[in-house]
Amino acid sequence: MKTLWSTSAAVTVLAALGAGGSPAFAQTAPATQAAPTTQAAPDNTNAIADIVVTATRREESLNKIPLAIQALSGDSLAKLNVVNFEKLIEFLPNVRTASHGPGTSSIFIRGLSTDSPGLQIAGTAGTAPSVALYVNDAPASLVGRNLDFYAADLQRIEVLAGPQGTLFGASSMGGAVRYITNKPDLQNYHAGFNGTYSFTKGGDNSVAGNGYINIPVIKDRLAVRVVLYGDQQGGYIDNVPGTYQVPFDAHIGQAGRLPTGNPLLVMRALQSCQLTATTTVSNCNGSQYNAPMRQSINNSQFVEDNYNDATYKGGRIAATFKINNDWSIEAMHVRQQLKVDGVFEYDPLVGDLKVQQFNPNTLRDKFDETTWTLKGRLGFLDAIYTGSYLHHNAVQKADYARYSNLGLYVPYYECDRGVYYTAAYNGNIGNTCYTPSKSYQVRNKTQRITHEFRVTTPAAERLRGTFGLFYDLSKLYDNTDWSYLEPLAGFINPRAPNPAVNPHDPSVRPLQVGFFNDIQRRDRQIAAYGEASFDIIPRQLTVTAGARYYDEQASINGSSNTSFASGGRGIYDPVTGTYSVSPTATPYYGISANLNTLLKDVSPAKYSGVLLKGNVTYKFGGGSLVYGTYSEGFRPGGFNRRPCRVPSGCTAAEFAALAVYVPDTVKNYEIGTKLALLNHSLQINLAAYQIDWSNIQMTVFDQNISNQTFTTNLTDARIKGVEGDITWRATRDLTFNGAFSYNDSKLTKYRKNTVVLLPIGSPLALSPKFQFNVRGRYEKEMASGLRPFIQGAFHHVGKSISSDISNVDIRYQSFNPSLGYVTSIPVTYNGVTVKPGDVVVPIPVSQNQAAYSTYSASIGVSKDQWSIELFGENLSDARPQLYVSGNDGTNRITTSRPRTIGLRVSTKI
Repeated sequence: MKTLWSTSAAVTVLAALGAGGSPAFAQTAPATQAAPTTQAAPDNTNAIADIVVTATRREESLNKIPLAIQALSGDSLAKLNVVNFEKLIEFLPNVRTASHGPGTSSIFIRGLSTDSPGLQIAGTAGTAPSVALYVNDAPASLVGRNLDFYAADLQRIEVLAGPQGTLFGASSMGGAVRYITNKPDLQNYHAGFNGTYSFTKGGDNSVAGNGYINIPVIKDRLAVRVVLYGDQQGGYIDNVPGTYQVPFDAHIGQAGRLPTGNPLLVMRALQSCQLTATTTVSNCNGSQYNAPMRQSINNSQFVEDNYNDATYKGGRIAATFKINNDWSIEAMHVRQQLKVDGVFEYDPLVGDLKVQQFNPNTLRDKFDETTWTLKGRLGFLDAIYTGSYLHHNAVQKADYARYSNLGLYVPYYECDRGVYYTAAYNGNIGNTCYTPSKSYQVRNKTQRITHEFRVTTPAAERLRGTFGLFYDLSKLYDNTDWSYLEPLAGFINPRAPNPAVNPHDPSVRPLQVGFFNDIQRRDRQIAAYGEASFDIIPRQLTVTAGARYYDEQASINGSSNTSFASGGRGIYDPVTGTYSVSPTATPYYGISANLNTLLKDVSPAKYSGVLLKGNVTYKFGGGSLVYGTYSEGFRPGGFNRRPCRVPSGCTAAEFAALAVYVPDTVKNYEIGTKLALLNHSLQINLAAYQIDWSNIQMTVFDQNISNQTFTTNLTDARIKGVEGDITWRATRDLTFNGAFSYNDSKLTKYRKNTVVLLPIGSPLALSPKFQFNVRGRYEKEMASGLRPFIQGAFHHVGKSISSDISNVDIRYQSFNPSLGYVTSIPVTYNGVTVKPGDVVVPIPVSQNQAAYSTYSASIGVSKDQWSIELFGENLSDARPQLYVSGNDGTNRITTSRPRTIGLRVSTKI
């Protein structure tokens, strides 16, 4: 809180000093920005002002380009209280996220989504995003999580729907989201401040402040713009008291019931019904299995009300230097820190907005992005070179105690050796499962540098075009530690990575770390692109063709490291039940996957090709148009650490085939119209499309195949949809906005034999068939100059599913370690016959997400350069199921903040 108020105070002082130190600037009327976000409306008091966008890489009016695009101006963002992406999507009906809270979202457009892997493996095993994220002209997408860019002092946000492959390249097959910042104004001084204080039902209060100052250091030549912001968002989810132990119930003697609980314990109970390699126990009912003693953990030290708070803190400085009338240089640096504590998902089995967490949950997310741009004229060409450097660090700690619900190998880490290997085979080596205090820590570091040069020909010419070159180098360093080990289970020997894997981080890990990834991913892109338009009938009929040649190179190195078969456990004393250090203890972890050798023949992988686009546009009626578009997009391929176990899970040939997954691609067929009606007071934009999605990359955690999450090209899909947005300025004072989308998506083909996917014909994940939003605003200027206003909004999202992965059920193993790893034979347990390959622990993945609606409203007044507003969000106090996740075996729901009422004030100089 202290830091937040310090940030807000700093902004206010900057504005005040600027006003006092530059009286000439302070007396100047508020200036238009150097790159205006809106164009003047036609001669009609009710006409809609058009937003100027750069989605086609040149400045054009939003409603006059043949492209499905939505844009919210900076003024609209402020009126709607949009500061992050979670709020933004309420007004973008064809955009969804798989969100675990601030800093942990994946973005999807037009239903191009099948699943979202857990954050603990997203860096190492996650796919590249399907939606490109840009800050101005700088790519800012990240693998596994999106850059949570705080929306302060923005000129606009552009959302481009559908494949944007020719102009925006890889990872834009679903579309692109562009944050366009306000640029320094070379002519006039101006400054502003916005402050917000809000109350959340049953939660903590929130406070935010942001401000900017623009100083023309040398009028018409050099200007600087500084932005500062801080936003402390109070929590609303309670971590309530609870206990937990490794789950297991033998259901002894209960006819027709198999054991339930942890998959390993279930497996061992069933295996106890096999007497020898060829015989079974008669009337096996569970009493034959010596179930382990299971200790419980409690969360008393972490119990807290409203413990999921988040704080954004950051700033931006930009400068523009006009060299001469033709050339200028722009530079910008952004720094942001995001601090998150707690979880933003609640467990409905525990209670409304309640969870039971047994270890710390924190995220410390920081990024710095620097961009530089040189633009001017080369003869008749407009030329621009832009570069960027992004440095992102994320350190996330999370409770993982309940992984015992589904972890087949968990008892090895937190139980005595006799639980995993069973005393019948190994003698007395302990039979206790200790407190399941599991957690993980993700350390991700991303470095990305890009360069782009492009030229555009004059827009007024009958034949015109945009042509460019692009270079992108991205490196992701992922170090993720899973703290599974229980010292009471004999893991008392600190260890470091084996030097044979050439680790990036060679340090000795904490005693509890039982498994970790030490991975570096590297992606390099080179591309040349062009898009040309020709007016067959000047200002009426236009054809456009575009192409992008790309050369993509992806590589991975590093290792996954394990405690299995590595001498990490001490020697058990059956008399005392304790462990002592083994004389043969090794100082190193075992090697689960040495990617430097496993993938040396396939990494780096190289992909190249050409993406195409074609468009025909017919303009009519003084501002309306119809168009047809064909476009393509792709997402880069990648690698797996250990996609299967040889030979128990797959053959060597199958391992080689699964070690690499290739790019998935989309083809988009689209028709649309943009209609300017009622003397430009009514704007209707519609688009209908079919998207064919091939070789879809899906990330799976199937313990029957591998103990490590892997990605493979598993299926194809088809999406048919209609989307649109409407703006009606009914009177000079009353405006209505609405947007909708309808998506009919389905899986069409399996690329591999699989039992984990939903059936062919099933819809894609996070793709509601229907969703829409409407809002209205009445604002009238009084004779006194006061402008009272009232605004209301309604947002509806239809039902959907969370994943196209149906299940990752555990199946009865083909070997029996209790008998020295002999081949398993069918057994009968409580009258139920189980044979190798049968499902013994069902683990459903895909969850239904219910439809929901939310309401918001605001009322206030403005005059000259100030405004004050009372607002309410989620007025019905709904619990929308934004995302249902169960990657630790417990379904938790990410939902919206409960009913929130707040006050917002703003002023400009």
